[in-house]
Amino acid sequence: MKNHFLLFMAAGTLMLSSCNKAEKKTAPEASVSEKVAENSSDNLKIEFTGTEQFTIKNPKLKVSLYGISEGLQDTPATLIAEKEFEGKAIPFTIELPLPADAQSKINPKPMKGAKYYIATEWDSDGNGKANEKGDIFIDHDKAFPNVKLNSDTQKIYVKILK
Repeated sequence: MKNHFLLFMAAGTLMLSSCNKAEKKTAPEASVSEKVAENSSDNLKIEFTGTEQFTIKNPKLKVSLYGISEGLQDTPATLIAEKEFEGKAIPFTIELPLPADAQSKINPKPMKGAKYYIATEWDSDGNGKANEKGDIFIDHDKAFPNVKLNSDTQKIYVKILK
């Protein structure tokens, strides 16, 4: 009988505590991708610059934006956006259109934020082969082509592949 009484008291206490608990209601927080969209323009402004003498026979290049979950270096980056441009002389500036949900496209989904970088594919010497000796390429020795998704014009340094 004593055990039944204790069981009855425990059940009653649990029921009362669940009835008296104030339910926490908060406004839904904007998702990370919405925060990125709020803080960025519709275009990523990139200035390609370098210190060498550049001869451009083929001005057509492809610029790609990649994203990766911060802290996950062992996973491949995800292609976010890609577009073809013309670069007739260095320096030149482009505006790469950005999707509003750039971070949500990254796989696996970022838990601690995302990093973005660009890549190019350019047969600037016109020999039919992109990103080979003689072509203009991103100068990774000077700076890795990391970018932030904001309205600032960001510099990407280029050089001739040797």
